[in-house]
Amino acid sequence: MNLFIKIIIVSAIIIPELFPQDCKSRLIIETDIEPVNIFINDSLVSVSNKFDSEFDDGWYNILVVKNSNNWDKAFFKDSVFLSGCVTKNINFKTEQKVYLNTSPQDAYVLFGDSLLGSTPLFISSDDKILTITKPGYSVESIIPDDLARQNIITLKSLQLPKEESFFYSSTFHILAATAVALGAVSAYYKLKADNTYDKYQSNGDPVLLNETNKYDVVSGITFTALQINFGYILYRFLSE
Repeated sequence: MNLFIKIIIVSAIIIPELFPQDCKSRLIIETDIEPVNIFINDSLVSVSNKFDSEFDDGWYNILVVKNSNNWDKAFFKDSVFLSGCVTKNINFKTEQKVYLNTSPQDAYVLFGDSLLGSTPLFISSDDKILTITKPGYSVESIIPDDLARQNIITLKSLQLPKEESFFYSSTFHILAATAVALGAVSAYYKLKADNTYDKYQSNGDPVLLNETNKYDVVSGITFTALQINFGYILYRFLSE
């Protein structure tokens, strides 16, 4: 009887070693990424968002990546060890995000009292109200679901618009051009008056004296206008 029991025990140990179980481990991969490519050990095994297959014991590297040319495409990487005819379920779920940018940038994005970051940034598309704030600008409230991708939120400035500088205005340009013209005219008629007066002194012709007086009047009027013009420019310069 004892011999019979020993035979059974030895058989229970030896037979499984001589005739191992003919089974494999099962790997199930599910994802909400569409369209998707699923790679195992660098080999494409599926383009469906659900993959189910059997594998021998060992380590397996998994890459689940969105089939897209976008630089920010979603992907997951993982490794799994299969052995003992087990079934392994792996579920890759993506968190939908939207891109948030503001003009100007570097605005704070808050969810309640929590700071999520500063613009530009990616935020979760959950249905919640976010607050955008930046010193010197009005506070904005947004719902991520209302954002279009690459959308820019324009912040309203609370500062009063600065008045245009006089030296960059069209008035200054006109006055400056007028001053140059008045100076040129005044100098021109002053020279003509001097030349005509020199001729008058040579021959004493009264006509030349009258012309000299006319030229002096024109030169004096334009020079007075030049002084008024320059005085106004100086006044505006000192008043800024």
